[in-house]
Amino acid sequence: MEKVVTLGGKELKLASSLFTIISYRQVFGTELFTDINTLDKALQKNKDDVGKFIDILFRIVYILHKPFTSDTYDKFMQGFDFAVLNRTEELNNLANVIAELLGSVNSKQAGKVSPR
Repeated sequence: MEKVVTLGGKELKLASSLFTIISYRQVFGTELFTDINTLDKALQKNKDDVGKFIDILFRIVYILHKPFTSDTYDKFMQGFDFAVLNRTEELNNLANVIAELLGSVNSKQAGKVSPR
């Protein structure tokens, strides 16, 4: 599935597939859904560790954008300034698109957590 979002005044094409999970682990050395659960917990705890929250969020954005760029993660991140964090509407839209592309990670059925 593919979507286009605007972030920091830039249009980013994002795509997800089963390879997204593998690519995330290869690039960052952690599990995608573990990091998504960390994000979810941070949101529920009022984001005590903002730096970790931002890092994971932009890792996910990078992996979803990676099929359309040859930039490294560092170069990708250097393309944004701090003002992007004040663009609440863009960030909310981004969160919705990520949820749509990856499905609901925390769908609970019969007490189990399962990705859709």
